Amino acid sequence: MVIYFTGTGNSRFAAEKIAEITGDKLYDSALSLKDGTPMSFEDEDTLVFVCPIYVSTLPEPFERLIRRSTFKKNAKAYFFVTYAGSIGAAGRFSRNICKDKDLMYMGTTGVIMPQNYIAYFAMKTEEENRKIVETSLKDIQAAGEIIKLGQPFADCEDKISHYFIAKLSMPLFNRFYVNTKKFHVTDECIGCGKCARVCPLGNITMKDKIPVWGDKCTHCMGCINLCPKEAVEFGKSSLGKPRYHGPSV
Repeated sequence: MVIYFTGTGNSRFAAEKIAEITGDKLYDSALSLKDGTPMSFEDEDTLVFVCPIYVSTLPEPFERLIRRSTFKKNAKAYFFVTYAGSIGAAGRFSRNICKDKDLMYMGTTGVIMPQNYIAYFAMKTEEENRKIVETSLKDIQAAGEIIKLGQPFADCEDKISHYFIAKLSMPLFNRFYVNTKKFHVTDECIGCGKCARVCPLGNITMKDKIPVWGDKCTHCMGCINLCPKEAVEFGKSSLGKPRYHGPSV
């Protein structure tokens, strides 16, 4: 079973490619996250968790969901992550999850994908993003073949300093920065509701054809990047920046 969390589609893209190679089924974690129900995969011998890296670790809602869910004891657990900068301390956090959930840790690896965090970073052009996605295919293919053979990943090298920085900074980041106060729409909004549909947490509702953000945001940036009219903004920090519309080869 390939279980993924995605905002703008980077991790879904990787998950779909891996599932094509391994022959596994796909499960979108948003199905559980939106209604608050744990996952239950007690008959699965192999689990592949695919997600982006947020501040050197897994997205908090995705990790919480994994920890609340039920899996077969000693099932093989692979972690494949997507990131724009560094894989951070993903390996250490993944190992901890496996230890706590009685899963057989098979390693963590990942691949560089286009930057989508428009609220903070500079964004690349469509052509630059296309090249990054094309380059990612080789690493995704290699990971899928390893999983298919049932072999462990050559685990990522991470620094203990990254782990402790993430442990300290992630709670502060989530508490003081990850909020929806700055999200708003311009007059370009056509009320199509796509922002509400793509939100993996079900945090956006439509009121009089205008999106309203709740308080469960994880800053996946799906709503702002995937808006077909580029009508969603995050304060002034997103103004004039090109949107990332998801993987395309």
